[in-house]
Amino acid sequence: MANAIELFRTYPQIVIFLAIALGYLVGKIKFYGFNLGSTAGVLLVSLVLGQMNIAISPLLEAIMFALFIFCIGYKVGPEFFSGLKKDGIKYIFLSGFVAVVGLVTAFLLGKVFHFDPGTTAGLLGGAMTQSTIIGTASEAIRNLSATPEAKALFSSNIAIAYAITYIFGTAGLVVLFKLMPHIMRIDLKAESKKIELEMSGGGDDDEGLQPELFLWNKMLDLRIYMAKNPSIFGKTTTEIESLFPTKISIDNVKRAGKILDLSSIEKIQVKDLIAVVGKPDGFLRAEEIIGSEVDDKELGRLMGEVLKICVLNKNIVGKTLGELSEQYGHGCFLKKLTRQGHELPASKNTVIKKCDELEVIGSQKDVEKLAKYVGYSERSTVATDLVLVGIGCAVGTLLGLASIGVADIQITLGIGGGVLVSGLICGWLRSRHPTFGMIPSGAQWILTDLGLNLFIACVGLVAGPKALQALQTSGTSIFFAGVILTLMPMITGIIFGKYILKMNPVLLLGALTGAGTITAALNAVKEEADSSIPTIGYTVPYAFNNVILTIWGMVIVYLMY
Repeated sequence: MANAIELFRTYPQIVIFLAIALGYLVGKIKFYGFNLGSTAGVLLVSLVLGQMNIAISPLLEAIMFALFIFCIGYKVGPEFFSGLKKDGIKYIFLSGFVAVVGLVTAFLLGKVFHFDPGTTAGLLGGAMTQSTIIGTASEAIRNLSATPEAKALFSSNIAIAYAITYIFGTAGLVVLFKLMPHIMRIDLKAESKKIELEMSGGGDDDEGLQPELFLWNKMLDLRIYMAKNPSIFGKTTTEIESLFPTKISIDNVKRAGKILDLSSIEKIQVKDLIAVVGKPDGFLRAEEIIGSEVDDKELGRLMGEVLKICVLNKNIVGKTLGELSEQYGHGCFLKKLTRQGHELPASKNTVIKKCDELEVIGSQKDVEKLAKYVGYSERSTVATDLVLVGIGCAVGTLLGLASIGVADIQITLGIGGGVLVSGLICGWLRSRHPTFGMIPSGAQWILTDLGLNLFIACVGLVAGPKALQALQTSGTSIFFAGVILTLMPMITGIIFGKYILKMNPVLLLGALTGAGTITAALNAVKEEADSSIPTIGYTVPYAFNNVILTIWGMVIVYLMY
């Protein structure tokens, strides 16, 4: 055993990799449908492994945290800046309210229970499930004028308090948001249905809620019909498309053995072969409207495409999906609409925002035409712009080192805050000029998830030797303080959002899960609502409070010192 411990101390990378592997494994274990998640799992495992008193280089911590925090900024940057506009102001007010209540509550609890700055920062990070607080608080502690021993103790207590409070911070809120509709006497399903009806243009059937506008929900089909119905002779292809009860697209016409350019066809003539693309139910009246179905291999060779399109055109932002479909969606069918990686309801009155992602299927020429107008085609790639990542982290670090003197007090963003701001700006610039700065979703996951958890593993291993003593002396008080801090911002946020901001309850609950940066609670609300409508309220608060709560890590340390 002694030889193994000596080996681990000589090669600490072995322990770090073990902490990652075992932590992810522990995080996946479900208890009555609930699992800890990777971050809490890695922290708990690293605290246990840290009992071997293994020294970890602070350089590794700094690098991994910088990569993680840069990617957080990059990911939420477009939504953060767009949320500052008029249509997102209620969400900003709610997010700010929740963040301020959380900070004030943490400060008061810290004073009441006589917690040190590190414990209070860990309390804030765990109870509000914001892992970035660990990094910014650790950096703030290094800049304090305390003794090296005190700084080491404060830094260790961040991880310990975070581990104690994180579990209820996640599980407690999931339970709270499942109970809240019953406490408020709100039927979330009915309220979501009302919003869906409004967004679909008031239709009261399933096609209204999942409108034909340009929503794809089954495999598209291509069929060919011969023009035999005299009522369509002399009509344009657009006029014929309008005769169908659901959306279809005429993509090719063959006349006298030649495939014609649609733009050159003024009128449909007898015995023209017409290639129609649509969902299976769109063809139910095709023979009645056009004529008999035929087979033509040449005309049936239509090149299809599935493409993700990032919305960048300012003329599109603010329009509804229905307007986009009517004006520019010929031949295109929507598979999915996502915002910040979360799927939104695709209805006629769903408002499009900048950097929304439309996953569209249809004929290649129609899809490419739509993509060219709407924004930028997010084609599959494995290449990451590491120039942007490297420069972004370097500039952010320099920005964080800069300070301004105010009344003999040096005000600074800190390295974590500086890199976060750099990431926000890079993400925003990427949304405006998408030809550079590509970080594919897979690379974002690696940099954020692995970057965070490598950082957490290092923090936990360093804090490990002091963990047992801290648990014995302060564990109970930290846990109960965490319960109060988890619930207080959310309960007061519900009152503020409902009675002051007059927000719809479905959007309010979605917004509060975003303000708490807890996706597990959003999933609970969506489950209760049986709808993706709560996601509409989630995205802006999530982006805003990822930034604000990160900064709170530094603020709470200085307040408590």
